[in-house]
Amino acid sequence: MTREGKLEATLIDRYMPKWHFREHHWVAVSAPREEVLRAAREMTWREAPVARFFLAFTRNKLQADGRVLDDFAMGGDTVLELSDNELLYGGIGSQAGPVRPDLPMPEVFKDYAEPGCTKVGFNMHYSDGVLTTETRILATDEQTRRNFGRYWFLIRIPSGIIRIALLSAIKRRVDGDRKNSSKYSGRRPSDQP
Repeated sequence: MTREGKLEATLIDRYMPKWHFREHHWVAVSAPREEVLRAAREMTWREAPVARFFLAFTRNKLQADGRVLDDFAMGGDTVLELSDNELLYGGIGSQAGPVRPDLPMPEVFKDYAEPGCTKVGFNMHYSDGVLTTETRILATDEQTRRNFGRYWFLIRIPSGIIRIALLSAIKRRVDGDRKNSSKYSGRRPSDQP
């Protein structure tokens, strides 16, 4: 929402206007946008141990000091778009594993419709003191939607816990950075250790 009460269009809305499954979480963070999104980009798995724990049950091999969003970005393959207030990642999967289109993901993601696949969009968006994360999943055919629905029933709660853990880690990082920087405010440089 904007201050005028209108819904703000986001990148995820543009790349994935329709979906079959969705989750949305938020946390209030009182800091400038640049600080919040920098904290999101720099957050490590060590700062979000609950998220790392749940993802240990998947085939993901996550390093404690690895940056969370770098792992989501998969070397840039899944970065759809980065703006001043939103970081958007997306991927396409099938029963055989990740789909690697011949063209860059941002060029094919929105219109990709090969049967038997699911498209996943994941963002971090900051506006008016609120950091949100949204995950949207769209199946490319009815059978895949039904199959994914059963899987979603099992993973939705752990997935939500992961997202909440990530948001909490970002908030802790921002609050910690602000606390540490304010520790020295009001002191002369010669008074600082």
